[in-house]
Amino acid sequence: MRELDIVVGDETIVAVVRESARARRLRMVVRAGRSVELTVPRRTSTRALRRFLSENSDWLGEKIAAARARQPVLGLAQPGTVWLAGERLAVVRGGGVKSVANRHGGTLRISGPPDQLAGAIDRWYRREARERLEAAVAHESARLGIPYARVSIGDQRTRWGSCSTRGTLSFSWRLVLAPPEVLDYVVAHELLHVKEPNHSRAFWALLDHHRPGWREEAAWLRRHGHEVLDYEPWPKGTYGATSGSGSANGSLRATE
Repeated sequence: MRELDIVVGDETIVAVVRESARARRLRMVVRAGRSVELTVPRRTSTRALRRFLSENSDWLGEKIAAARARQPVLGLAQPGTVWLAGERLAVVRGGGVKSVANRHGGTLRISGPPDQLAGAIDRWYRREARERLEAAVAHESARLGIPYARVSIGDQRTRWGSCSTRGTLSFSWRLVLAPPEVLDYVVAHELLHVKEPNHSRAFWALLDHHRPGWREEAAWLRRHGHEVLDYEPWPKGTYGATSGSGSANGSLRATE
């Protein structure tokens, strides 16, 4: 990963550049909380990146303005908290040298050096995602009578989930921020793709039959998806050196 300063209008924007072995072309995404992200094939030169940005400067300026105009509704970024299954957990710092995060009731207790807190929370989210998504897939697989190969968890920013031709179900860990019924909907959606790979009439008929309330759950993703995708649970300066106790106060594309 590297950073690249680019000029958009009258300001300088920092673009995060991620090289990917799977990328076959340059792809750019603008996020309200994460500025500009570029996913590029390995060994893409800075010169090629600047030419790409220059050719798409008008589009980039429009997208940045639109992203900044989006108003948060859920309030995921409240300092000193994290978000899980549609509820807010208070973050409490503890002692110790080991970098670890664990939930205790309505709080998330984290320990370790300040510069390692982000890693601890990221690992906690990945554990929660794997546990919850694997349980949901097993339950929905049995309910629907549809087998699958395995479950993969990542940080996809364009799809909530996907289903490969070999039956591998891939999900974004960020689904654990959503209410459980929304996560279950995405799981059911991807499992049904094992039977119907495309978004054909037959697929939507299956979804209507097996999950008649799916439209409301899909609407939640449309309303709040951008906040979930932009969510940064460990912004700089959020978690100080204090300790103590606290309590809480609260393929399917991400654009669908």
